Amino acid sequence: MFCNKCGAEVTPGQKFCTQCGAQIQLQPQMQPRPQAQPQMQPQMQAQPKADKPGKKKTGLIIAIILVIVLLLAILLGVIGYTVFNYIVKNDTGSYTESYTEVVTEVEDDDKTEVKPEEAQPEVAAETEETAESEVLTDDLTSTEGTDLIPYGYSDVYASNDKVVIVPNGTITDDTVLWNGKTIGGFCDYIDKDVFGGQSPMDRDLLYKLFAIHEIDPQVIPDDKTFESVMQYCLVVAAEFRDAGVVMNKAVFTPSQPNKYHYEMTVNGETNIWTIDYDTQEVTLNNGKTEYSSAGDYGMFTEQTMAIWMYAISEYFELN
Repeated sequence: MFCNKCGAEVTPGQKFCTQCGAQIQLQPQMQPRPQAQPQMQPQMQAQPKADKPGKKKTGLIIAIILVIVLLLAILLGVIGYTVFNYIVKNDTGSYTESYTEVVTEVEDDDKTEVKPEEAQPEVAAETEETAESEVLTDDLTSTEGTDLIPYGYSDVYASNDKVVIVPNGTITDDTVLWNGKTIGGFCDYIDKDVFGGQSPMDRDLLYKLFAIHEIDPQVIPDDKTFESVMQYCLVVAAEFRDAGVVMNKAVFTPSQPNKYHYEMTVNGETNIWTIDYDTQEVTLNNGKTEYSSAGDYGMFTEQTMAIWMYAISEYFELN
């Protein structure tokens, strides 16, 4: 301890400096301010796990596939019902009234309650199979007894039991289908960008399919319907583009408007091909041969449908 004035050393408790006589002023000792110790917080938050390589990409692919499947479930009913509803709603005549009655009767039959003891599933299945066999062998595509209604792309022959659609040959390369784009230009596009210049599209087959499933330019109301109809026409035309077949006409019944029977010329002989667009079942040789399109890019796979959806949207500039 030292004097505040002269700096001489003084003893603790001494009130005056022995050297200069100055009063000793006690200075409080400054205690060092304790530093706050950092509080260690326990790490309670779980660290996010790093995504495995490809996990996000896989999730995106799954999501896209689910969306495509949902769209297909919604659009499967468009291809047949579009033509069916257009014919029923926009034409007059005896066949139209009878047509509506047939549909009403079918709906009423579906609502009829069947008691357990009256149900005979084995007999019903046998009857249905027999009826189908008779249909395919009893001049299915004959227009006898039908009423003719000409449309822009096809002639339609309708009766109480069936609708026969015959392409009239008006669709050519220069036919404008949608948004000012021609079907010939579209074929050029897919031959190059989809097929890579190999095994080009059978244009006659595609044009007739489109004529059958659209029948008239005014049938298609919007982009989505056009995309769906064109999609299914492309699925069939692309699958059989190398078969060398000729499509003549098609027929469907009021009770199964999504099941089309196509009259084909195969190796000079008439043959019936059937495509059920609801079940995606395909039969050839007058219903005797089941056709299977295997692989990831078969007729109705998600990959195939996605390719055609993109191509149609890209070329025709759909919204």
